[in-house]
Amino acid sequence: MTVQNYLSYFNEMVASTEPLFRMIPQEKLRWKPTEKAFTAAQLMTHMGEALGAYAGGVSSGDWGVSSMREVFVTNRKTKELSVDEAVELFKINLEKFQRLIGALSDEEFDLGEIDTPQLGRVPRWRAAMLAVEHHVTHKAELFMYLKFMDIQVHTGHLYGDRREHRP
Repeated sequence: MTVQNYLSYFNEMVASTEPLFRMIPQEKLRWKPTEKAFTAAQLMTHMGEALGAYAGGVSSGDWGVSSMREVFVTNRKTKELSVDEAVELFKINLEKFQRLIGALSDEEFDLGEIDTPQLGRVPRWRAAMLAVEHHVTHKAELFMYLKFMDIQVHTGHLYGDRREHRP
């Protein structure tokens, strides 16, 4: 897989994130489906922060953590940002992710290997796919939060119009 092909796919997957964030009402930011779950605000924060972590991890192997245990402990302390703050964090780390991954050569991306806290040593492209999987999983989770909040959503909110993001 080339870096350009990956980023094209990645951009399709993240395109509907900001509009989805903006659907969370201010009064529902602290809502969560269970006692141990992220609040809606924490989930948006986590999604933005994770893009920054994946940017460093996939591009250089620097994940900012040494183990999955550290990831879990850090996740428990996730801040609750406002929608505007979460959107800004998302945009900053989205740009960082696109820039750092985009700077890799096709050979580095396709054939290089890195150590990850989640999967051990894997091809760089596989860690990049994990970034997409992580983001899409949490985007679907946020979509379900909206449904549980009794906010009218449909699959267009989750997927957006992907035709806009294809070359």
